[in-house]
Amino acid sequence: MARWSSSALVVVAACGHRDAPRLGPNDVPVATTAIAVDGELTEPDWNARAMRGVLLGPDGDQMRPYSELRLLRDAHALYVALYAADEDIRSTDAWQLAVGPRTLRIFANGTSDAPDVAVGVDRDGTIDRPSDYDEEWVIEAAIPLATLGAPPLAIAAKRCDTPKDGHERCGQWSGKVGLP
Repeated sequence: MARWSSSALVVVAACGHRDAPRLGPNDVPVATTAIAVDGELTEPDWNARAMRGVLLGPDGDQMRPYSELRLLRDAHALYVALYAADEDIRSTDAWQLAVGPRTLRIFANGTSDAPDVAVGVDRDGTIDRPSDYDEEWVIEAAIPLATLGAPPLAIAAKRCDTPKDGHERCGQWSGKVGLP
């Protein structure tokens, strides 16, 4: 099960490795170990190095239910972790992600509308069972760098959710990132 910190209200690039290149405030950190695209986020870099963005609602406050993205990269892929707190996980629940020239949707069942993007999911809950209470779902995705164009890359993430109260809530995050 993935664990997330809700303290990141702005994008943070953390770089604690002494041999790592100096990062600008909007540079996606390079992963120091291989990333298994399984939705588990067990690699230490997801907590120690990843760039983070918390989705904000239309009022500018942190989206409720809480949603966050994290970014890492290696020489071949941009890794995106997407966390979604969700008390009623549905098969139609999805993130919309725009990265450079690409726009894709990644669903709570661990699929994507982009066949070249590897996706893994970890869910704490059931899909399409409104009678129970779910907790969260986490996506890990690997997007081939060769498909993204030259940096800096514009990135936008959006998620809408309809909790058990029936009122849809949406949040988004956007920024420009470098790939040093």
